[in-house]
Amino acid sequence: MKTKTIIIFFVAPVVGVLGALFLYYEGPEFVQSRYFYDTDRGNRGAIGDAFGGTAGPVIAWFASILTFLAFYIQYEANKDQRDQFAKQADDIVIERFENRFFELIRLHRENVDEQNIQNKILGRKAFTTYYFELRYIYFVLESKHDEFPTDKRLDKEQLTNLAYLIFFYGIGHVSDSVFSHILPQINSLQFFKVTIEKLEKEKKMYSDFARDKARYESEKKVKNTRLKDLEVEHKGKKAIFILHYEPFTGHGTKIGHYYRHLFQTVKYVDSQEHKVFKDKDNKIKYEYVKILRAQLSNFEQVILYYNSICILGNTWISNGYIKNYHLLTNLPLSFADFGIQPDKKFKAEMVADPNFFDWEMLKDSFH
Repeated sequence: MKTKTIIIFFVAPVVGVLGALFLYYEGPEFVQSRYFYDTDRGNRGAIGDAFGGTAGPVIAWFASILTFLAFYIQYEANKDQRDQFAKQADDIVIERFENRFFELIRLHRENVDEQNIQNKILGRKAFTTYYFELRYIYFVLESKHDEFPTDKRLDKEQLTNLAYLIFFYGIGHVSDSVFSHILPQINSLQFFKVTIEKLEKEKKMYSDFARDKARYESEKKVKNTRLKDLEVEHKGKKAIFILHYEPFTGHGTKIGHYYRHLFQTVKYVDSQEHKVFKDKDNKIKYEYVKILRAQLSNFEQVILYYNSICILGNTWISNGYIKNYHLLTNLPLSFADFGIQPDKKFKAEMVADPNFFDWEMLKDSFH
């Protein structure tokens, strides 16, 4: 019960009792004293009327107070009921939101489990392999870019974009038309042609090896033969890609769906307009996205970073999702050591928030 209601219910009885005691003890004496020496019985007979006239207004006054209290109690009860209904309505909104949100998280986990690279690398491990393939493609691309200088020089962010497109669409007849459509100016440049030719050669090398592997093992009486790992070194960094499967066939059908669903999940949280989700620092929405973020492995965050740089996924940045919800806060910066690096891409965000990347807090922390 509210404090003011308690005060009213305490004061009103006290005032009523004091008033009643005053009327009981002092009222009759006060009235009789005016008529005690009057010998006229008619005048003395008016004592009852006088007392009634004296006590009546007081009693009516108390009756008014009690009536007011009754209405006030009903008002408070109605108000509490309205507050209760409003809270129940808010609880229903949250329950409906959470039902769908956790269903989206469940689907996200299924998307992770369904990652499949040519039936050889499955589940979450696929993201590790995605990383090494993308990293290899980038260093091949950058080395050829520096080897064939042209008037149109590309910066690291543009090269990163190109590498991700090759990684996403793969190389072959289908991807040729994609590159001609998306990259008409780049597709004709010598460094890009040479890059695609090198990757096609390595792709064919594995295809030929896989075709002849069974015959070779049978003739040589050996098992589990495999090709030498692909290597490229550029500017003091080396990229190694282990050929567990036919490379550069494109992973768009697998990770395209994965990141679209992840994007829609974050968008679902961000788009909530009900008042229960609105607070000063957007903490409520942030906590829900934090639950989603906790589902991402290190390599999932690395690929998400490069996806956000590419034209295919730049809405991660333009919509403010990475900045507002710190989606890359657990990203190991040393993993993203090719292309435009996170501490350069998000330099302004790191100045505004030194904890934008947890990895920065670990720098020089061991003594």
